[in-house]
Amino acid sequence: MARITLRQLLDHAAEHGYGVPAFNMNNMEQGLAIMEAAEETKSPVILQASRGARAYANDVVLA
Repeated sequence: MARITLRQLLDHAAEHGYGVPAFNMNNMEQGLAIMEAAEETKSPVILQASRGARAYANDVVLA
């Protein structure tokens, strides 16, 4: 799955008339499950992580 900027994603969605879901993840298992489902459905998603989740998991792990 390609990583693109949020601007590119939202512009494409607006031009083609679809929405993009954003998911808050609190741990790596949630992030992996979201990405696996997105891959299976060939759907874009936005992953969000709170400051607390980033501090717990380490920003490098979430990159």
